[in-house]
Amino acid sequence: IAAELQETFGSLDEVTGANIKQLGRMEKLLGVSTESSAALVKSFMDLTGESFNAGVDMVKFTAALAEGNNVAPGAVMKDIADNSEMFAEFGADGGENIAKAAIQARKLGVNLATTAKIANSLLDFESSIQQQMEAEILLGRQLNLDKARQLALSGDIEGLQREVLKNVGSEADFNAMNVLQRRALAQSIGISVTELSKMVANQNN
Repeated sequence: IAAELQETFGSLDEVTGANIKQLGRMEKLLGVSTESSAALVKSFMDLTGESFNAGVDMVKFTAALAEGNNVAPGAVMKDIADNSEMFAEFGADGGENIAKAAIQARKLGVNLATTAKIANSLLDFESSIQQQMEAEILLGRQLNLDKARQLALSGDIEGLQREVLKNVGSEADFNAMNVLQRRALAQSIGISVTELSKMVANQNN
C-alpha cells in the first residue's frame, strides 16, 4: 500500500501509517483494490483541492452509493480509476456526478468509457447533428438530442445516459429495427450497436 501511495502521489507526503490503514480497511471491507482507491483519492483531491481524508470520504460515499444500487463497489471504483481523463474533464460536485455516472453505467451493462464516447460524440456538434439527421431518415422519426447535449456540456453524465435512452425507446422498439436503423441510431450517439443493445436491455434495472 505504501508503494501504491508513493507511485500515485509521486512523493512520500501521503505515505503515512494512518493513510495506509485507511486504504487497507477499504480493500478488506469494500473489495476495492488499493491501486484503485489510491488513484481515486488523488482524483478527488485534485478536483476539489481537499485533503487526503476528504478524498477517502468521497471513496467511501461512492462505495456506499454503489452498494445501495446493488452494484459491486470494486467494479465501480476500478471503472472510475481507469477513466481518469473523463473524471478530469467532466468531474463536478466534488466528483459525485462521476460516481453516479459510473454506477448508472454499470447498471446498464456498460462502463464509463462508453458514456465518455457518448458525451464526446454529442459535443462534436456538427458531426453529431449530421449523424442525428441520417438516423432520423432511416428511423422515420425525429430524435431530440439537444437536451442530451446540454447534459453532456454541464457534466451530468448520469442524466445523459437516461436522456439518450429516452430517444432510443423500449427494448421492443429496438428489436423491431432493422440492421441499418440500429447502426444509424448507435452512430448518432457515438457508440457501437453492441453497447447500445446492452443499455437498452438493462434500462429498467
